[in-house]
Amino acid sequence: MKPCELRKPSTQLASPPPPPPPPAGRPPAAAPPRPPSPIPTLPPPPFPALTPSSATLLRRELELKLDPSLAQCLLLSNDHHHLQPQPNHLSLSAAPGPKSESPSSTKKRPRATKEMVRITNLSLPDHLHFRSLVRRARLTFEALRGIYHRQDPSTAGGARNRADLRASSHMLSAGLWLHRELRVVGAIPGVLVGDAFFYRAELCVIGLHSAPQAGICFIPASLVSEGHPVATSIVSSGGYLDDEDSGDVLVYTGSGGRQRNRIDHHASQTLERGNLALHYSCHYGVEVRVIRGHACDASPNRKVYVYDGLYRVVSSTYGPGKSGHDVCKFKLVRLPGQDDLGSKSWHDARELKDTLDCKIRPPRYISLDIAKGKEPFRVPVCNKLDDDRSPLLYEYITCPEFPLAQSPGLVKRQRGCHCSEACGSRCGCERKNKAQAPVYNLDGTLVRGRPVVYECGGLCGCTMSCPNRVTQQGMKHRLEVFRSRETGWGVRTLDVIQPGAFVCEFAGDVLSLDGHSGDVSPMENGSSVIDPSKFPERWMEWGDASACHQDDKGPLLFPPFAGACYRLDVSRRRNVACYISHSCTPNVFIQFVVRCNEDESHPHMMVFAMETIPPMRELSIDYGLV
Repeated sequence: MKPCELRKPSTQLASPPPPPPPPAGRPPAAAPPRPPSPIPTLPPPPFPALTPSSATLLRRELELKLDPSLAQCLLLSNDHHHLQPQPNHLSLSAAPGPKSESPSSTKKRPRATKEMVRITNLSLPDHLHFRSLVRRARLTFEALRGIYHRQDPSTAGGARNRADLRASSHMLSAGLWLHRELRVVGAIPGVLVGDAFFYRAELCVIGLHSAPQAGICFIPASLVSEGHPVATSIVSSGGYLDDEDSGDVLVYTGSGGRQRNRIDHHASQTLERGNLALHYSCHYGVEVRVIRGHACDASPNRKVYVYDGLYRVVSSTYGPGKSGHDVCKFKLVRLPGQDDLGSKSWHDARELKDTLDCKIRPPRYISLDIAKGKEPFRVPVCNKLDDDRSPLLYEYITCPEFPLAQSPGLVKRQRGCHCSEACGSRCGCERKNKAQAPVYNLDGTLVRGRPVVYECGGLCGCTMSCPNRVTQQGMKHRLEVFRSRETGWGVRTLDVIQPGAFVCEFAGDVLSLDGHSGDVSPMENGSSVIDPSKFPERWMEWGDASACHQDDKGPLLFPPFAGACYRLDVSRRRNVACYISHSCTPNVFIQFVVRCNEDESHPHMMVFAMETIPPMRELSIDYGLV
């Protein structure tokens, strides 16, 4: 495998203008750049062929357990099986990096190495592995952020001691930042174009953008043999007067020269630090990761960051801007062959929702509302591939009809609470959860996955707005059923879904265990029976920060739960959840929920988000397929 060299582009379009003279007081420009050294390209890890036995081993690896070695799994730089540098390739470092120290042997934060690499040519098992690592890191970050937020909610939105920054700092001290000991140029393995993040700190955790505040992330000149800094990623929020963005072409204004939260410049920018790094990225033709920031009301901090892929800096200019002061302007062009822009998906979803609200049927939509008004939002059906109209053949129901509604004497009723208003820590239903914290946060997101959640129900005195009735308040996000080449019929969201948020419920006709043997899921061999016991315990992953955080109150004790003793037949009646596709690295999971007047052997199968799910992203769940 030939190394990918860092070199000046041969085309005139990509050639930058001569560097502007350095600001007053700075030393004269250095000598012309030396011939660049190559960036080593890491070979794909030596995965075995996908045989039945190796597939089983891969699945076991992807299934996370409550394992104390989770922290070591997140130390990607120490996982030599998956990242083994080639010995004969030169890195762009002037000196060897610092010695790596184990987090357990020192309290100092692990320092970044001076080795710059590009990771390419990954196989499907490689992508699954890295996607799993990214998801584990994001789950740990979200769990820690939730813990810090509940400890001191008053400081969560403040300028200091924010919960997201504290979570990121804790993971850095524990050595859980991905690619911390590698300088990755180009795409970050396991991060997909269109992935969305609510916090800049989360970008740092997964290695997408390692600067928690600066808009330009770069490798300093002292770590590059050529003696010039190189930019690796930028965050573009459109906060400057001279910014221009048409999607595939981005005119990015450099950093500096303006006051905080102002769009006009009060001083001229200087060609140093990140600005100089972007200039030399143009000079050498180094691709740059672009993350766009957007305003988002659904975000806890009213901001969302979307990864839009790799761009090439094709021009670098310095001169007067719209404010009259000199600014650095960089023109970036998106590299071809990538997935559609994530930011474009947000725009398309917004237009589609506006169209549906006007009761206008877009092209190739076979139904505007498969639910026929039974859900809080319309559930449209889209098929742009063929003439299949099978979703229209089923009766839509919103929830299963459990035995309690038919024969109340055959099931064991649970006692309800007597709360007249919002339930709190003294609520009888809440105490059944044996939780050290409320089951749900104030925004309705799930605090911690558990074998079963006890909610208030029909025998309780509280209203439907009670914070312990989250799943009974219906869908909060707009979903649509669509035809996919990869998964057949699938479900995607038209809204951004917050991690831990309730999505929907599985619904169908309830079958007793004596009446039907059951199958794994409706996704396998055309089966129309869903067995709740076949779902892996993905709830164990949500809200678990045990890899780097020990609760002073001891381990969380869950109430005993025997499991579900029924199956769902979706051959005649079903809802939108029955079209969710299967994945070994899912973005939603099943959480069993029992209400006070229901039988514990018949819990509801509630779907919750495992990560931030951007608009137009397909939902996927682990059905336990082998």
